[in-house]
Amino acid sequence: MKPTPTVAIIGATFWGNRGAEAMLATTIGSLRKRLPGCQFKVFSYYPVHDRQLVQAKDIEILPASPKALVLKIFLPSLVYGSLARLGLPVPVRLFPRAVCALQHSDVLLDLGGITFVDGREKYLPFNILTLLPAMILGVPVVKLSQAMGPFKHRLNRMAARWILARCAHVFARGSITAEHLSTLRLPQEGWSRAADVAFAYRPEYSLTEENEAAVGDMLALLDKYRQSGWTVIGLGPSEVMDARAARAGRDHVGEIVEALRRLGEAQPGRRFVVLPNATRQDTPATHNNDLPLIGRLRERAAHELPPDLIERIGWIDFDLNTRSIRALVSRCDVLVTSRFHAMVAGLALRVPTFVVGWSHKYLEVLAEFGVERNNLAVEAWVDTLPALVDEQLSGRTSSPALDVVERVVRSSESQFEEVERRLA
Repeated sequence: MKPTPTVAIIGATFWGNRGAEAMLATTIGSLRKRLPGCQFKVFSYYPVHDRQLVQAKDIEILPASPKALVLKIFLPSLVYGSLARLGLPVPVRLFPRAVCALQHSDVLLDLGGITFVDGREKYLPFNILTLLPAMILGVPVVKLSQAMGPFKHRLNRMAARWILARCAHVFARGSITAEHLSTLRLPQEGWSRAADVAFAYRPEYSLTEENEAAVGDMLALLDKYRQSGWTVIGLGPSEVMDARAARAGRDHVGEIVEALRRLGEAQPGRRFVVLPNATRQDTPATHNNDLPLIGRLRERAAHELPPDLIERIGWIDFDLNTRSIRALVSRCDVLVTSRFHAMVAGLALRVPTFVVGWSHKYLEVLAEFGVERNNLAVEAWVDTLPALVDEQLSGRTSSPALDVVERVVRSSESQFEEVERRLA
């Protein structure tokens, strides 16, 4: 093993999607333990904000927005790689810092949560460009656990097979993704299954501090509720689900308000906390940002719900990191969410979790815990949720077993064993 191996990471950011932050912090924290002195090059969609949040000396933040991928990484990598293959001198000083950092890395880890999926062909250029420069430069690529497929659409199938066959290793996040990957006929030793990276998250891996006082106030309030014998229900909406509902002609905000009404009227002792899993505070942009949705939801609730119910709802409308999200989820008796990594947090903390999802990526993880029934149909979730919550809170169903959680965590950590092995 090199005295100080260098690990490049792409497909995740600290700011914005906090599921990505969970994966990124977990990857860095786990490899720091396994590879003392390791240096990290994080290729970020939001490099400016990520540099403001993370000041660690062993982490360098480099640009990887779509524009930067093309102009600062892919095209220069083509030139760099061509010169190297021809045996010509490479004028390193003339190349962008991002290319040089990538070329000197020992491995590139891809943390893209979901890639190469039929129907999402518009993301194929991004899926390809995040990995192709490393391949051009001869840097091994490992795709850490993520959802992929199906691969029935010709363009997606061709792109996926071409790229995935050139990866050093690919981790499928669950049985459905594994089934999809098997149709590509990749080399058997080139891929395997592993649980999502974020299942191996630990609070000490956190690399940011964001609105700690405000989070502390909410935690104190939730602790007071629980000490008083009240039930706490967490609700994690998603701007992705809201946008998909709008395209289908559904009023998702109205659905959430109605769900709050039914859950709240069923038992006056229930308290609620509405929390995001993607935050970009002080911007109206909705990409990787649930805060505008929560703002609209809060405004709608104020007009449509009775005052006594509104008083029982706590709202998180600011930036917060994975450590804070997990602390809040741990105070919940039930979690209802449309965010994948909010689901992961609930399952990891053994909090009964119900999901309103849009992809097989939710179902294959719930299946690991034997709670597929908690994956609610998007068209009827408001009608089915209250009875399921009542059943859960009455004790007729149980939380995920501790041994199951431990098995899933070990599966997640196996990915870092593979990375360590490759750097040995």
